[in-house]
Amino acid sequence: MRKGRIDYRMQRRAVLRDVFDGLHAVQDVRDAHPDLVRAGTHIGAAAREDCPLCDQPQLRHVTYVFRERGARTQGGRAVPRESLPAQLDRYGDLSVYTVEVCLECHWHHLVESYLLLARDTAAG
Repeated sequence: MRKGRIDYRMQRRAVLRDVFDGLHAVQDVRDAHPDLVRAGTHIGAAAREDCPLCDQPQLRHVTYVFRERGARTQGGRAVPRESLPAQLDRYGDLSVYTVEVCLECHWHHLVESYLLLARDTAAG
């Protein structure tokens, strides 16, 4: 069960507006970490839209999961989105983050986050 979804589209629009208005330099938002670009290349899902900065069809969505229980010092891991049910079965409750990254110009932005629960906590 998905719970507590946060959509970051408004923040994304604000960042893009600031770039297009000249308040932020383009290179300041084209700084995706090489590991994010690599994950986008190998396990990222193609986005429905082109990159908002370079207009190339190279925009990918990368899904990261973090265990809800256990040591918070453990890092998350990038996983194929279709593997979420298996990740949930294996690790239990997860925090899920989706990040978009352009393989061409290295634009990146957080798209959404939510909790993925193994069972409905309201039901008992």
